[in-house]
Amino acid sequence: MILYDQYLKILAEKEQDLKNNQHCSFLTVYFATNNYHKNRLKQELRSFILTGLKNEQKAPPKVGKIIIDKIEETIDGLKSPPRGLSFFAKFDPQEQVGKKKKIVTEENFIFIPLEKTPQKELLIGSRFDLDQLVWLSDKGIDGLVFQINQKEANLYVFDDRKLFLITRQENPFTQGEEKHYLEQFSPVNFRGIFHGTGDDDVIRREREENKLFLKKLQSFVKDNANLTEPFDYLVINWSTRFIRLNTNFARDLSAFFPKTSLVLIDKNITDPKQLEKLVIEKTDQEKTKTINQQLKEAQEEFDRYREEWQSILTAANQNRIQKLFIKPVIKKRGYVTLNNQIYNYPVQGSRLVNNIAPWLIHQVLTANGQIIILDQKVKNNTLEAAALLRY
Repeated sequence: MILYDQYLKILAEKEQDLKNNQHCSFLTVYFATNNYHKNRLKQELRSFILTGLKNEQKAPPKVGKIIIDKIEETIDGLKSPPRGLSFFAKFDPQEQVGKKKKIVTEENFIFIPLEKTPQKELLIGSRFDLDQLVWLSDKGIDGLVFQINQKEANLYVFDDRKLFLITRQENPFTQGEEKHYLEQFSPVNFRGIFHGTGDDDVIRREREENKLFLKKLQSFVKDNANLTEPFDYLVINWSTRFIRLNTNFARDLSAFFPKTSLVLIDKNITDPKQLEKLVIEKTDQEKTKTINQQLKEAQEEFDRYREEWQSILTAANQNRIQKLFIKPVIKKRGYVTLNNQIYNYPVQGSRLVNNIAPWLIHQVLTANGQIIILDQKVKNNTLEAAALLRY
């Protein structure tokens, strides 16, 4: 797991070194890897950076080559590219070519791999652009998906509307269909007549096998703490045969994740793409239902409900927001102070950021508030943000 907060602290310290930053520029690059192989990734980044620097016209020609060389060296050192890359470089644009002093030193070039897919972006300014990094530091996975049948279970992470296989666990307790058949039917004479000898015993044995398998899955999840980071949905897809023999399965498994919404898919599915499509459909339905209900309840609390940006930001600075409703993609310019106070107007010691939303989210989460992401299916499409206050 990437410790984004530690990187944010390092980058903020480099920004706040005012004595050595009088003439410095700060380069920020975010880039989605799109499953490119390394050579293709380096080509795409080279083109993107050179074009961006040319448009920015705030960096000496040598900076582009220095940055690209450092980036390509970084990519060559990766075992496999993550879903996103981010690069941060601090340099003095007044440095002349040919001087012994390096324009971009090792300590002023920072690479951060990203677990989420970022928006492609290149900026040069008097500060790093940390908007996306702040957002990523507070965004967990969307859910865990268990696909379970009699013989095995597949465990997926559901994130960015895609499934990523974590592990495949075989059921070591099943005795196999052939043995069940032989136990259920046995010849009683030489005329080929068969007599049932224990259908209930077979079903009972299957149920016991599945209970043991469930305990094995629970132990696996418990032993892998990184799987239990906060997420919204626990999705269980099970075969019809499995659910028929395990009526308490969902309850037992969901006890491990008490703060998530349980979504059940009772279909025999073997194709991952079909499962992914159904998971998206079911979680979208659950999300829309939940958001509409929570927003309605918040709006009924007239004395604690706010929609004006100034009121929302003031409440966030005072740690008063209990629930923040906010759209995932908005561009709301604002100002951030060194101690992370946020405003929609300039105040002394503040700096302009292109999008105030990630900083608002960070402030709310720091105060143990809840973030509810609005989407296009919410009835009030004109609403960018709203807040339910604690008092």
